[in-house]
Amino acid sequence: MNKFELFSDARLGERYYYLRHESGLDIYVFPKESRQRVALLGVNLGSLYEEGAQVDGVRRDFSAGIAHFLEHKLFSSEDGVDAFERLASLGADANAYTSTNKTVYYFNCTDHFYEALKCLVGFVSEPYFTKENVESEKGIIIQEMRMYLDSPYEAVSQNLLRALYGEGKLSADVIGTEETVRGISEGELYSCYKAFYRPSNMVLAVCGDVSADEVLSAVEKSIPALERGDAPMLPVYEYGAGVSMPYIERLMPVACPIFEIGIKDRAPSADADERFLRDAAMTVLDEIIFSRAGELYTELFESGYINESYSYGYTVTRDAAFHSIYAEGENPHAVLDIVKRHIARIKREGICERDFVRCKRVMMAEYIRDFDSPEDIANSLMNLVIEGGSLFGYREIIEKVTIEDVRRCLETSFAEESFALSVIKNA
Repeated sequence: MNKFELFSDARLGERYYYLRHESGLDIYVFPKESRQRVALLGVNLGSLYEEGAQVDGVRRDFSAGIAHFLEHKLFSSEDGVDAFERLASLGADANAYTSTNKTVYYFNCTDHFYEALKCLVGFVSEPYFTKENVESEKGIIIQEMRMYLDSPYEAVSQNLLRALYGEGKLSADVIGTEETVRGISEGELYSCYKAFYRPSNMVLAVCGDVSADEVLSAVEKSIPALERGDAPMLPVYEYGAGVSMPYIERLMPVACPIFEIGIKDRAPSADADERFLRDAAMTVLDEIIFSRAGELYTELFESGYINESYSYGYTVTRDAAFHSIYAEGENPHAVLDIVKRHIARIKREGICERDFVRCKRVMMAEYIRDFDSPEDIANSLMNLVIEGGSLFGYREIIEKVTIEDVRRCLETSFAEESFALSVIKNA
């Protein structure tokens, strides 16, 4: 008997319901008073898992880009009416994306939510691939690939991954290459679909003015066609110390050089709680070091080394971890030198309690702000669950972070061999 479990957080005044469906599908329902209602259906299939996953005890290798190809083709149907049209007819705005670690299909709407939810689960559970529609899709994907490759903003980030991790799945384009995309057949798509699109390898996150029981009813009317079985065992990547190359450059039409500094962190822990704790501590540390309110940004901007285009962040998954700083300016190498000197000074002088408290409050405020938006809530649920975490558990992790955790991150990171610089210069 399927029965939802209630999770609540008195500090936040929020609650959600969770059910491990008998099919294996994880269902999360977050009631929220809002006209907007959101549903995301995620699959543990990203570009990193196209090779090396153990499926029913057998290693399976698929073509690079097949996860993204599946995302495109699952909107097709035998009657010729694609899922975008069906969802639009219900007033739902739908889309999908593929990343390194997941594929997500989603929509938001104000009316006809449960009909749209049945449509979402239905089209993901009923693949329709033919030689003709697969061949026609290749041209669309290759055109998308070429547009992607023509974007300097995408190129600078993709090159940074190559500098950090070398050539391989950790730095490969999610979309694949023209060669691999042209080689994908309808048979391989069905094979990959059956391997990964199992309820036990999927997550449904719903948020808005919704009923958990009605969500379950909508799901059960659509889910029986999905392949049953255990979730695949995902591959684990080797993770060497140091970067593959400290500098990478590409010439493209840009008004001003754009660049991204990457700082490779140590191999992520296999324990999800340890990864999230380091994530929280590093996020606080990044706020201390790289914030627009801090000394580093002030020096770079007021000295004319960078313009207002500036961002930073720490990324960690079960597969990789790194800091990144994006900026625009005429002298990227000088900026990198200033960043290194600033970090070295903070290491010498240490982190003061006042800065730690302020930056931890900023992080907590941003976490709490996400609960104002059903879309942000559903995305946070999905992202945390896919990585083995929980929505309210992350608040407890933020609160648990101490100044000593942040100091340890500072002491054990930012070695000289961990820096890489990706630059796009005018052709």
